[in-house]
Amino acid sequence: MQLVEFVNKYHEQIVGKIEEVLTPVYHPGKEVDETKQGKIISLLRRPFPVQGEIIKGLAKAMYEKGRKKLFVCGEMGTGKTIIAASVVHLSPKPLRTLVVCPTHLVEKWKREVALTIPGAKVVDLSVKDVIGKLQKMRGRPRPEVHEFYVISKERVKLSHGWKPALWIKNTKWGPEPVCPSCGSIPVDDEGEPLPETVLLKKKNVCQGCGEPLWQATPNPRRYAPAEFVKKYLKGYFNMTILDEIHEFKAGDSLQGHAMGVLLSCSEYFMGLTGTLSGGYADDLFFLLYRSNPAGLAEFGYAGVENWQKLYGVLEEVEVIDEEDHTYGRQKRRGKTMKKRPGISPEVIGRYFLDKSCFIRLADVIESLPPYDEYVVSVELGQQEEEYKRLERTLANAVNEFKKLALGAMLQSLLCYPDSAVVFPEDIEIKDRIGRLLARITAPMVDIGNQLLPKEKELLRIIKEEHAAKRKVLVYLVFTGRRDIRQRLVKIISAKGYRVGILPETVEPKKREKWIEDNAAEFDVLIANPELVKVGLDLIQFPSIVFFEVGYNIFTLRQAARRSWRIGQSQPVKIYYLCYQKTMQEAALVLTAKKLEVAFLTEGDMPEGLGQYNSSGGSIAEELMNALVEGKTITGAEVVWANMRKKEIESSLEIGKDEVAFSEMTTVKQRETARTTVTDSTVINVTVITKGKRKVSRLSVRYGDLDTELKGKMVQFELF
Repeated sequence: MQLVEFVNKYHEQIVGKIEEVLTPVYHPGKEVDETKQGKIISLLRRPFPVQGEIIKGLAKAMYEKGRKKLFVCGEMGTGKTIIAASVVHLSPKPLRTLVVCPTHLVEKWKREVALTIPGAKVVDLSVKDVIGKLQKMRGRPRPEVHEFYVISKERVKLSHGWKPALWIKNTKWGPEPVCPSCGSIPVDDEGEPLPETVLLKKKNVCQGCGEPLWQATPNPRRYAPAEFVKKYLKGYFNMTILDEIHEFKAGDSLQGHAMGVLLSCSEYFMGLTGTLSGGYADDLFFLLYRSNPAGLAEFGYAGVENWQKLYGVLEEVEVIDEEDHTYGRQKRRGKTMKKRPGISPEVIGRYFLDKSCFIRLADVIESLPPYDEYVVSVELGQQEEEYKRLERTLANAVNEFKKLALGAMLQSLLCYPDSAVVFPEDIEIKDRIGRLLARITAPMVDIGNQLLPKEKELLRIIKEEHAAKRKVLVYLVFTGRRDIRQRLVKIISAKGYRVGILPETVEPKKREKWIEDNAAEFDVLIANPELVKVGLDLIQFPSIVFFEVGYNIFTLRQAARRSWRIGQSQPVKIYYLCYQKTMQEAALVLTAKKLEVAFLTEGDMPEGLGQYNSSGGSIAEELMNALVEGKTITGAEVVWANMRKKEIESSLEIGKDEVAFSEMTTVKQRETARTTVTDSTVINVTVITKGKRKVSRLSVRYGDLDTELKGKMVQFELF
């Protein structure tokens, strides 16, 4: 029996069992709380009906049921900012709230709070004299109104600088740096002397006496705000809100440590994210541990590997080497453990369900415009011969140097098909202490005034969108030494379009204002997705083209939804461009597979863990293995179409009618029935003729999808 058929047939029994086993903290639409409803009505901006129910549910869990540490996992554009601020507003007493967010969202948070919470005091802590401001807060009485203190996640963690603390001793080999405490030469774990480059880049400890081989510097003269709060203002802030909390997931990072410090200093906590997981179990471990150490006491802070074994996927690799001896041969066995994508559903049930709220954009507002994704793969052009030669050379290098060549391989093969006409390729492979092991080069490809195939495809998309009076946002991931932005500006402007570049030099706090001020001047805006991937609303650009696609799932998911947000009135189109049978197409295929695992964690994939927990290693490792083995990973259009189909299926209301909330009153919650999808429901699909870029659109019954579209390359739409 197919899953959809099973759910349709037994949904009443399933729902009944769930209601029997689980006790919801809040029943949307069934509970009337005059006090909470009155506070929501008093907001300067009224939330959408479903947002109001979410706010009341979170407030009840936090202030009445003792769930003081909560996660809000909302799809990009669901209004997590107004939800979190409104939950603070529903507190029985005025709170002091510390908001930690990415730098470019500081101004947005200040504005959103001021426009939403009546009488709220908003203070910017992302300033140079932040310690001075914090110092003045000591000893202040309890607040009389809600107070919000906004600081960037970069600023809250930063402390003083450091430099090596070593003596120079003359030895028979010449001047050598030695430990100032015991006089021994610094060595690594294997007893090899540490070179100066390593001592300058990393804080090391003497293997002989354990003394630090570094010291603080007076410039820059800084004290980490998180540490100041811990030492002098513990308990001062009642609530800590961490926006884009997935960026705090690392175990040993300054941001991660700052999260742990701040959560220990406040009573309440809300963590906001649109991308809770990147597909691996350990993405969640430190977020959970820092919010509730007692809940993970069985693992301990150093127990992430045991967590991965229990709730994730680990692959044991056994390597057998045969050694020749004078009188025979001997086998040596070595075992290594590799992390693989996959998360047990038990993690959600056991650790997240009682402290999390999951929100989809379709739940918040039903009038969103269509959202379409297109993967466009084109054949290599004049650069094909040199690309294939570079690919073979790098395959040999990866086979010889293993992971030492991995970074160089990925950057080069993902960039070269686009940058070959601008820069020659020069790759240095170094060991862990900086010694040069190999140099690999590839020439610049001279094509004169011609255009590469992807550039032609980009112009075709821009022409089509411009004719429909739609602005286009073009993403370029690699804007370092392989920066092709100026070439694209020249090509696009030559066709008469107004094109601009979002500069990295614009301060993060001013990016949103820069886009608002300049969007009207451009038909096309080129940007690195890292600059805009979280929080910013880019509804001025309903068409987005990923001209370059990396392999960072968090960045891709966040950047793709910058335009499909509340307030968008035009259909949103996302294009992913790649060259066929190259590392670009392979990266897109593997990214789609990892996205399915990430969707599963957030309840957006119906099949379950079994289908996804064997999808290989990290994207980087799989790309390396494919290169060494000579395996070509293709079919990006089909893989993305399948993933899109599953995502849409999870968004459709399959089964009995679901209640949607359309109006808030202090007396009664009016209910309306949301249209459901059955096998007879007609949905729209786009059929692509491979190799010719011919596109046709048709409508098909949902129940006939698999049979009618078998063997066809499709993109799915939802209206």
